[in-house]
Amino acid sequence: MTTTIRPALTPAQWKEHRAGAVFVHVVDDETHVVVADPDNQLVSVSGPSEVFALMALANDALPDDDRRKLTRADVALLNALLVKIDAREPSGMLAIAEALRDKVAALLPPR
Repeated sequence: MTTTIRPALTPAQWKEHRAGAVFVHVVDDETHVVVADPDNQLVSVSGPSEVFALMALANDALPDDDRRKLTRADVALLNALLVKIDAREPSGMLAIAEALRDKVAALLPPR
C-alpha cells in the first residue's frame, strides 16, 4: 500500500505564506521568497525566472528516494499517458497533459 503524500503546507501556513524559515514577502509590487538561516540572516529570491530556478534546485535537493521528488520517470509516465489521449478529443485533454509534462520537465536537470 502506498502512503499518501501530505500537502507541503498546512492551511495556516498557506494563509500566512510561511513555513518555518521560508516565507513570502511582498516589497512594493515585487514578491520575494525569503529564507532565514539559524542566525536570522535573510536571503531572498524574486522574479519569475529566479523563483522557478529555486523550485528546480529545491526539487533537486530532495533525496533520490523521496516520493515527492519530480524525476525523469515522472516525465516518462506523463509521456505514456499522452500516448493514450486521443489528439482529436474535444476536451483539450491532450494540451493540458502536454502543459503539465512540460512544467515538470522544465524543473529537472538536463539528461
